[in-house]
Amino acid sequence: MNEFGSGGVFVLGGSGELGSAICRMFAQRGVPVAFSYNTNALAAGALAEEIARQGVDVASYQLNAAHFEAVATVLGAAADQLGGLHSIVYAGGPPFTPEFFSRVESSTWQTWLEQDILAAIHLARAGLPHLRASRGAFAALSTYQANQIEVRGGVSAIAKGAIDRMIAVIAKEEGRYGVRANALRCGWIRTETNHKLFSALPQIAEKKHNSIPLGRLGDPDEVAEAVVFLCSRRAGFITGTTLTVDGGESL
Repeated sequence: MNEFGSGGVFVLGGSGELGSAICRMFAQRGVPVAFSYNTNALAAGALAEEIARQGVDVASYQLNAAHFEAVATVLGAAADQLGGLHSIVYAGGPPFTPEFFSRVESSTWQTWLEQDILAAIHLARAGLPHLRASRGAFAALSTYQANQIEVRGGVSAIAKGAIDRMIAVIAKEEGRYGVRANALRCGWIRTETNHKLFSALPQIAEKKHNSIPLGRLGDPDEVAEAVVFLCSRRAGFITGTTLTVDGGESL
């Protein structure tokens, strides 16, 4: 059974730590990969070379997803290069810094609005014509804070909560075209970003290891496996859901 339709996958934020893991996992399944990066051209180039060495078609694009027209242009180019898009994944968003809601500056809210909420909306809007044509799948990375709010985690929780609701809207409205949409709520994952945070705030590291029932952080590949499953035909009757990958912390 072909797990996917014809064409390939587009991953917005593919040069990031979770985005690159998702790109690699699709490539391991033999899926042609297109992905975007915002500023990290070096990481994007290295990822593209790595995937190409596996004999998989790959394309990378510099993209500021705060602009709808730019997103639509890049998706069109990716679809042309890969022969269509059967899966589109949102793995974007700005760097997260813990802070109390009352202390978050207006400029920070503006950044999360443009680089997370609007970026996801633009990707979905521009992507729907491609997914309707392929009867494909849209997936977005979210946060486990939908179930369990973290003190000083409000910026991410609010932004990702909006994306969760967008996923539900897409699933409800686009199912008639055969399009599926799901969110993956990530817990604490073993990334360089979190390593730096734990190094600066060791008390948070101890708290996390004590609060996660599995007693460890997640691995980026565990997130990637879940995303690939949700986009595959093995999940063909799953839409409008949120799959939580957090080691049980939000229980």
